[in-house]
Amino acid sequence: MVWGCMSSHGVARLHIVSGTVKAIDYIEILQNKLLPTARGLFGNQSWIFQNDNAPCHRAKEVQKCLKDHTMDIMNWPGQSPDLNPIENLWFKIGYEI
Repeated sequence: MVWGCMSSHGVARLHIVSGTVKAIDYIEILQNKLLPTARGLFGNQSWIFQNDNAPCHRAKEVQKCLKDHTMDIMNWPGQSPDLNPIENLWFKIGYEI
């Protein structure tokens, strides 16, 4: 599996994840990949985080982590990957590979 993020300010480096992502793995990704990337892209500007409601994203431990880091979260309907803008980026990456 591959984790990545994007914004109007740029993209993060891709992170390869072995196996299924569990809540603890996702928290580690948020803390070690997302937050440093967001600081680099936005500095002190506010930003809104959006994920696709995968089971590991909805875990109580993950929700606590997001709250502890005071991230603004975009409400997102479950099971709607066609609305997720990163799906277009994943398609482009797959096409180029």
